[in-house]
Amino acid sequence: MRIWQVRAWPVWRERRRVIALLAVVELLALAVPIATRTPVSRAELVIAVFLASLSLSYSVFVYGWEKARRFLLFERMPSMTPNVQGTWCFAAALLLPPVAAASVTALSSLGGWRTYNPAAPNRRVYRYVYSSMGTLLAATVCSWVFHRHLPLAAALSLASALWVVIGAGAMTLAMCASGDFGAAKKMLQLQPHRMVLATMCIAVGEYGIRDIAMPLMWLSLPAAVAIHRHFVTAELHSSHRAGFVPMDRQAWLHVAKVIVEASDTLSVVRVATADPEAAAIVAKAQTGCDAIGATGDGGLAILLPDCPPAQGDAFARRLRIVMAHHGIDCTLAAASKPRDGQDLDDLLAVLEAELVTREASRRSASSP
Repeated sequence: MRIWQVRAWPVWRERRRVIALLAVVELLALAVPIATRTPVSRAELVIAVFLASLSLSYSVFVYGWEKARRFLLFERMPSMTPNVQGTWCFAAALLLPPVAAASVTALSSLGGWRTYNPAAPNRRVYRYVYSSMGTLLAATVCSWVFHRHLPLAAALSLASALWVVIGAGAMTLAMCASGDFGAAKKMLQLQPHRMVLATMCIAVGEYGIRDIAMPLMWLSLPAAVAIHRHFVTAELHSSHRAGFVPMDRQAWLHVAKVIVEASDTLSVVRVATADPEAAAIVAKAQTGCDAIGATGDGGLAILLPDCPPAQGDAFARRLRIVMAHHGIDCTLAAASKPRDGQDLDDLLAVLEAELVTREASRRSASSP
């Protein structure tokens, strides 16, 4: 790597105090595991490998959900990623010596790199590195404290407090240093820490069953996935209420798959048209339901989360009238869950079949 490439890194555009904070936290994260290193037994090594494998499996499993979340929430609090790898990093701090806990955390961060920090020139990679190093520092300190031969209740309470304080403190300091005091104030509330507390409870459960039935620790994986799904779904639903979001077909498919799986009832409307003004008309016409507009081959696809079939059909009829009023030639079709299917493929198949039928009816009606 050449010197001018290093100088082009986005981190150098930050304020000096931000760069100084990044350097201090990251140097501490590297120095503390070295200063507190102790021998690692074979049994502890097995546990470390097991925890790291669970974390890596989780990162692979939720990759699609994170991709859908990023399409909608690209610049919305990018540091507050719903990362539940603390399920295994905090468990490593309780179960393993400091250097092994730091190793598990480092492997988890490397495994989550593609999931939580996709390569792109406009991405601030140093934020992910800083967050990962803060987690590594927290895991090392918590492990060192927990293994100081204190009473179990005192050691667990102190380690839990340090995990929250170091993790949240590192993020809050970075926000304050960059001048984002509004986001820093939110860190003083309970809501940003709910996921952390949930993962800590799972980690404590892993510690509790380690001697009874260690293989059952794999249950932490579906538990972490369920937590991630809950928070991502809530965030996506919240973002939809902000209004119409145009996407390309691939982006819409990723988002729609997540929402369809998480919703008990929803409607999808397909608009087959080549008119470029159709997207703007849909944006004005959608009222009363959440909507995502997606441009794709042959028109638009509109997702209506939590929309009953009757309301979805009514929206399609209203949109058909609006399109005709604006002189746009199009064919519309609507499908709903659970009436027409349980997954996205079923709904899209119903839509395409209905579009073919409606188009054939239009042609037969217009022919002499």
